This record gives sequence, structure tokens and C-alpha cells, in this order.
Amino acid sequence: MNTTGFKSWAASLACALACSAAAAAKPHIVMIMTDDLDTSVWSTALGRGYMPNAQAHLVDKGTTFNNTFVALSTCCPSRTTYFTGQYPHNHGVIRNSGPQGGFASFTSDGNTIATWLKSAGYRTGLIGKYLNGYGSASGGSYVPPGWDTWKAVGTSAMFDYKMSDNGTIVQYGSAPSDYQTDVIADLAQAFIRAPDSRPFFLTLTPTAPHYESAAGGEDDGRTLRPAPRHADTPPVAPIPPELVNAFNEAKMSDKPSWMRNLPMADLQAMRDGYSSKVAAMRAVDDLIGRVIGALRDIGAEDQTLIIFTSDNGYQYGTHRRTAKTDLYEESIRLPMVIRAPGQTTARVSGDWAMNTDWAATIVDYAGAAAGRTLDGRSMRPQIEGSAGGGGRHSALTELPSDGGRSEDQRPFLMIRSKDPLLTFDASRQKVLVYAQTYDHQGSQLLAEELYDLDDDPTQAASLHKSTMQKRIDQKAALAARLMQLKSCAGDGCRTLED
Repeated sequence: MNTTGFKSWAASLACALACSAAAAAKPHIVMIMTDDLDTSVWSTALGRGYMPNAQAHLVDKGTTFNNTFVALSTCCPSRTTYFTGQYPHNHGVIRNSGPQGGFASFTSDGNTIATWLKSAGYRTGLIGKYLNGYGSASGGSYVPPGWDTWKAVGTSAMFDYKMSDNGTIVQYGSAPSDYQTDVIADLAQAFIRAPDSRPFFLTLTPTAPHYESAAGGEDDGRTLRPAPRHADTPPVAPIPPELVNAFNEAKMSDKPSWMRNLPMADLQAMRDGYSSKVAAMRAVDDLIGRVIGALRDIGAEDQTLIIFTSDNGYQYGTHRRTAKTDLYEESIRLPMVIRAPGQTTARVSGDWAMNTDWAATIVDYAGAAAGRTLDGRSMRPQIEGSAGGGGRHSALTELPSDGGRSEDQRPFLMIRSKDPLLTFDASRQKVLVYAQTYDHQGSQLLAEELYDLDDDPTQAASLHKSTMQKRIDQKAALAARLMQLKSCAGDGCRTLED
């Protein structure tokens, strides 16, 4: 008998039975969404032993999703996807600011996961960041529908920031106890311990490890301060991104024209920023430990669904970019660990997940009814060990055009696929990435990119000009599916992704 296989099967069965029993009643739900946490910083912080709570209570007792991607790698669109369960081309928030970006452009916030779970009998709370521009646009007095407890910050500052306490502004200072991540942890514990018989849905959104803003705007900072108790955290050098051939890529002729003359990234600046993020994650780990402690205090640890993830990834000099808005792996990949009610053993899922799936998964566990068409799918089968190798085989990442109103990065569409109909690989193991970049108005195709991640995992050399017939056919097949995905909705998305 293959005892290893039997033990694995037995563990999966035990987890499924325990999870099902624990979730028979409505589970509590805690979503922890960090800001700009890429898989490299996450892995480095874990590997250095800086996140013992995440390791012990999430990784060792939850399901790690090794292939999690974002539909649009920018803060506000990604968070709106969480609240709606929809691709950006359906919910309409496609920038952090401007006519189709930021808090002011999310005009349908009366129909979100908060209102759905409140209708399902949940006590709801958001503590941390909401949507970009919330503080400046509303002054903090506005509380979106569906939230019973609302403690929203409008800045990435770790000290000297304002928080909306259910519409009343509270000013925090520069004392160690004012460190933003720790304040969020304090408020989270109070929310969890509040005497209330209802199940709760708590969204925690610390802005760490997002760089702190400089004077010019939210994304112009290049480091952030760790909690004072972690100020002596040793720097990381070399950082993992600088060890790949795409770091400060020498030949950029295969990239879109707007990228070809980008300056080289400052290595020391990349190291400083990366190291500051790793150090700041130590307070995020303390937050995780305090959340688990509060759940234990009320006897609810085994009755809670906990999701830990990020809104997008980040690039530290790969392809000469210090950014998070690109179509490349470093920007679109997310860390994600989910611990189901009753789960006590670690699992790893290689199935493809997306941020479009978060709302569908929460709605599934909560037994709630979504008020809009969901583009994602519940990850419950993967979490509970009843699925493997199935589900999504293609994924869309997009930066739709806003009609030329903004002069930032060029719009693009990108498909990532292991579908044999597109890759011509029956094993479903080969992964291809195909992208189209457009002008600001979205009307003119400016560039194409094609990568075979088996041969080129860092996307250093595009194959879009290859004269090999196989590559020509792959590109055509991928382009056709991409044109379908860019306007998909609901079941149509899931069918095209399968």
C-alpha cells in the first residue's frame, strides 16, 4: 500500500468532515487584506521567521494557494473587485483616481458584500483602508451602506493620520501606540470580543506594507516605517528580485515602446524599500496573532473562516519598473492563505485563484445571496480538499482605457492560460501569457507580448515576433480568447476561464 498517499487521502477526508461540521452554523468571517504585499516580501518575511503567527495559525492550519492572481493590479480597482466579486470592466472602477477611479467613482456601494452579509444576519465591520480618495473626497463623514462598524483610514501614513470612527474623525499622533497596524489590531480585538450573538464579518485592511506617501501623492513614497519595536530589523540584501535576469532588464526592445527608454532602477533604493516592507510585516504578524487570540477568547477560532491576502503585488526593478500596475508576474501574483472553519492541517492548492473569487467564497460560506452577478467562483472545493487540478485554466488581467482622460500607463489586456485549446499542450502544464497594449484611448493596438513561462519564467524575452508556426498559432488562439474575456460576465467568464 502507498502509505503516503493513504495518509494524504485520510488527512483530506478528516479536514473535509471537520470543516463541514464546523461550518454547519454560520461561521464568522475575517478577511485580512494587506496593501502592495507581493509574494517575494511575503516569502522573505516567513522565511526569516518574522511571521510566526501567520506560520502557525494560517500556513500550518490553512490552505495556501500558490497561484493567485489579480484582475487589475492596482489598489482601488482590486478592492472594488473584492466588494463586488466582479472584474473591473464590469464594476467600472479602473483607476485609483479620476473619472473612473477612486472612491468617488464607486457609485454602487449600496450593493456590496457588506450589504449581502448584513442581510444574511451578519454583524459587519471594516477597519483600515477602504478605497483610494475616501478621506479627501468625503472628509471621513460618509459610512457606506452595510457596515455596522466603520473605522476607515484615508492615508498610508503609519503615524499622524486620521480615522473615520463611524463618521466621526479621530486624529492619531506619533506615539508608538498610534502605529497604524497596531491601532487596527486593537480595534479588531474589540470588534471580535463585542457581546453579540450574531456571526460577524470583519474586513481588516492595514495599509502596510504600502510605502508611506511623500508630499506629492499616495504612490510616491519609497519606504515605510516599521513599528518602533521592529526598528532594528536587519536589512535584506541582496533582495530576491535583483537575482533574476529581468531585474534592470538590459534589452527592452521586446517590450512596449513606452517602456524601452525607462531608466535603470536604483538598486539601493530597491533594497531599502523592500527591507522596510519586510520589517513592517512583523507588525502585521502581530495583528494576526491578536486576531487569533481574540477568536480564542470567545471560543470561535474553529468557527471562523480566515482569509489572508493582498490587493496586488509589486515590482522592485524587474523590467526596470518600480510599480504595481503591470501585467508581469511580480505585479499580478498575490500571496493567499485561507483557513476554513474546523481546519487544523496544512494544505497547498496549485489551482488558479483570482481576487474575483473572494466575494464568491465568502458568500458561499455565509449562505448569503449576492446582489449582483459574480464573475468569480467559490474556492471552497480547494479549501476543503475536494478538488485538484480542475477549475480555471485561463485568467484575465486588464487595465481598461478610461477614454484617454488619464495620461498614466497605457491600457492593456492580458490572458494567462494553460488551456490545451490555446497552448496546444495536452498535459495542461504549459503556461503561456499573451498581452496587448493600446493607446490611451484604447482604440489602437500598440504592442503585443507573448511569453512561455516554462522557458522564460521572468518574462525577459517576448516571443510575439516568432516565425515558428506553433507560436503564431498559439498567439492567434490566445488573442481570440482574450477578445471574449475582455467583456465577459458571470457564467460567461467562468466558461471562458475553464
